[in-house]
Amino acid sequence: MVFKFSERSDTKHTFHLVKSVALLFVMLGVLILVSSSLHAQDPAEELKLFIKAQQAKMDEQSKVLEQQKILILEQSKLLKEQSEQQKAPTGPEVPTTPKFSLETKELQKLPSLEELTDITKETTPNRRGPNWPVKDNGMMATWGKDGRLTFESEDKAFKARIGGLFQMDFGFYSVDPYAQNLLPDSGLQQGSEFRRARLRSDGNFCTYMEWVFEMDFSRASDNRRDILTAPDPNVIFNNVFVGMHDIPFFGTIRVGHIKEELSFYSASSGRNIPFMERPSVWDSIEDPYLFSNGITISNTYLEDHVYSWLGLFQTNTRTGAFAASDTAELAFDARLCVMPFYDEASNHWLNLGSAGSVRANPRDLLGDNKGLPVASSTVAPLVRAGNSFQVPNLINTRAIFSRDGTELYTLCLNYANGPFSLGGQYNGQFLNNSYVGGLPNSNGTLPANVKPIGDLYFDGYSIEMLCFLTKGDHRGINKMDPMYSQVIPVKNFSFGHGKGEEGSGAWEIGTKFDFIKSQFDVPDANPRGGYLSSITLGLNWYLNPNAMIMTNYVYTTGFFGQDNTRATPPGTSTGPDNAAFHSFGSRFQFTF
Repeated sequence: MVFKFSERSDTKHTFHLVKSVALLFVMLGVLILVSSSLHAQDPAEELKLFIKAQQAKMDEQSKVLEQQKILILEQSKLLKEQSEQQKAPTGPEVPTTPKFSLETKELQKLPSLEELTDITKETTPNRRGPNWPVKDNGMMATWGKDGRLTFESEDKAFKARIGGLFQMDFGFYSVDPYAQNLLPDSGLQQGSEFRRARLRSDGNFCTYMEWVFEMDFSRASDNRRDILTAPDPNVIFNNVFVGMHDIPFFGTIRVGHIKEELSFYSASSGRNIPFMERPSVWDSIEDPYLFSNGITISNTYLEDHVYSWLGLFQTNTRTGAFAASDTAELAFDARLCVMPFYDEASNHWLNLGSAGSVRANPRDLLGDNKGLPVASSTVAPLVRAGNSFQVPNLINTRAIFSRDGTELYTLCLNYANGPFSLGGQYNGQFLNNSYVGGLPNSNGTLPANVKPIGDLYFDGYSIEMLCFLTKGDHRGINKMDPMYSQVIPVKNFSFGHGKGEEGSGAWEIGTKFDFIKSQFDVPDANPRGGYLSSITLGLNWYLNPNAMIMTNYVYTTGFFGQDNTRATPPGTSTGPDNAAFHSFGSRFQFTF
């Protein structure tokens, strides 16, 4: 390249040219340096440096985890030491601070949760069984869906329930003066009463044992009679027994003051019956034998579709815990129930039952015939107001004497399908070779006031139909011991205040028809006993498992009453006669 300068070029132009050439060389050098630098950096080397840095961080985290593992091991040892000190305390000691070490030999495998929480079990032969764990059973308290307070041990071997109930009843009557004159004392009186007021404790212990202790205090303020002169106690024993269940072949054995299961209604608790009173035929035939001192054996078969029950009892122990006589009269009972089908989900079941009893008559405790075997049949109204001495018996056969004892039997049918349920019961009772006024002399002659009445047969029946109006509510059955179970509403009654959901409780309507006849003729005297027919309409409101309100209307008609010196004018009452009356009752029940 040739640069040619004109003669007009001066020094200034020459300087600019040199400056431009120098700048060009500088830029070329910078490009060469940058290019060499870019070619010198290897991407693989950079990745290695990055991985190395991350590995260093992971090593640091691993050291932290190892330290935490050592800390957990030391804490586990400390917990075991404290547990052993609590089991066998030797005096107050302050645990020393554990020493932590990061040596490799102490880096053990991290224990599992079960190993950390397991407490060393001590075993020793004892009465509960060989090598059973010896430990204190902590009890957990729960308020169950049945509304009862329950305490249960962790191993389920011990369970205790504490509770009771009271029923406040109100009764009103519409009865004409003639019907009132047929009844003893003051006749039907309106008012109120505590029908039942009970305290109860029951449960299981040592896995196979059970107990029930229940007392009725509804007569506690009834002081019209002295137990020394008239042994009708004010505080009554109900179920008071101890038992053992799951015994091979035998099932369950109980000993104590036990309910005689002579029918479906007898087996059912008074807190679970759908009307204010059990059927009239039950009142006449079964009520005198509801509870007795004795022993029972019961079991189920064919997947709990068959139930059997046997009992041996001492008679005349209905309300008390004692009875004594020179012969100790006994009774033998048997009950058999069959459930052809049972579907708990749809509440569809059928129970067919029968029961029978052969019993010696208890001894008369009062009056001129004290010590003679005696029986009687009484029927009270299906709505009651007042204590046991203020409620008159519509039917009262009075004392019937017989050395041949009493036989009775029961047939029951109970069915349910969803909200609908149906029940039927028939009872019969035999009294053979009977007398009124006493018994013949040892030589066969009759005292002046003794009259033969021959062989007697009392019977009656009851039919009931019930239906729940609220969706999902139903009346169930206890499959292991056929009886009515507790009604537990799907939705408890609530106004919906706060966070609660509105609910109506469970509403149930029902009707029942009763018939009972326990009547016989007495030579040269007015007839005794009588017969009754009753129709009951009921409405039940179960607010929740604990509270219930019941209302009943009853129309009663029949041939009832007895000789009554209170008749107006005197002497116009000749014993039982045809009459009728209306009853209205309500019950407020609380159970816990």
